[in-house]
Amino acid sequence: MTTIRIAHYSDIHVTVPPWQQPWSSLLNKRLAGLFSYTLGGRGRRFSGVEGRITALLEDVDAQRVDHALCTGDLTAISLREEFSRCAALFGHRLHEPQKLTVIPGNHDRYVQQAVDERFFEEHFASVSSGNGFPFQKTLAPGVVLVALDVARPTPFHHSSGLCGEAQRARLLELLTDPSLRNTFVILALHYGLLRANGARDRASHGLRDDEALLELLDRQDVQLDLVVHGHMHNAFEVRSKRRLIHCAGSATDLHVACGYNVYTVDLERRRVTSSRRVWDIAARSYVPAVITAQ
Repeated sequence: MTTIRIAHYSDIHVTVPPWQQPWSSLLNKRLAGLFSYTLGGRGRRFSGVEGRITALLEDVDAQRVDHALCTGDLTAISLREEFSRCAALFGHRLHEPQKLTVIPGNHDRYVQQAVDERFFEEHFASVSSGNGFPFQKTLAPGVVLVALDVARPTPFHHSSGLCGEAQRARLLELLTDPSLRNTFVILALHYGLLRANGARDRASHGLRDDEALLELLDRQDVQLDLVVHGHMHNAFEVRSKRRLIHCAGSATDLHVACGYNVYTVDLERRRVTSSRRVWDIAARSYVPAVITAQ
């Protein structure tokens, strides 16, 4: 096999109206989620989201990609009901780890309860890591995925992530392993390392140790060909000093040109090209993005 195709989507946000929950369950950061849903417009942005997720998953299947990757934010406020609804939408795909990988985002670690009771792992461990992060998965001969979990519960006033020293140390071991020397390596995480303009994300929204992680990834002895993430809802491509970085944006947020990426990896040339499919409101389906001439 000289080429493989990978679908990458993110921030699908199964959203249960917060007021349907007992008030006792909202006496934490989920209260901020209630205000975001009602006053911040999030309810409109993700109205009918489960229908779009169904269409998204069916469209990805129709593209006959070799692997599909979701970089987190399956839920809105980490409700157990949101996780169970999302898992039901994925259905049989959760029994196919050779075809699907899912990692958590900050909305999947929204409150400490979700972490302590392992809501994400309960529903998605079969296509993620049951033994901690970072983990490594072979997607096809010559192509390896390495995944991080940089999400964590945070206070009301910020939604920052953290990779942490332990994960970075293990990541360095993985990415400098001589066995990867002739392998196309993809790193997946939820948070972005740079914004579309090449600047750092703001401290309250991005990774707290973004500079340390970028320094690691840009090392000459690291084997890495592509970095993919979500978290920022507009899709873009950017480069660090040595690495190509793709943000898939949100696949379902009606406030943006929501959609997903398909990467074609040419193993002989060690080159990746990207195409995009976006939600067409009138057709109620995902269609090829129209590229506007510059």
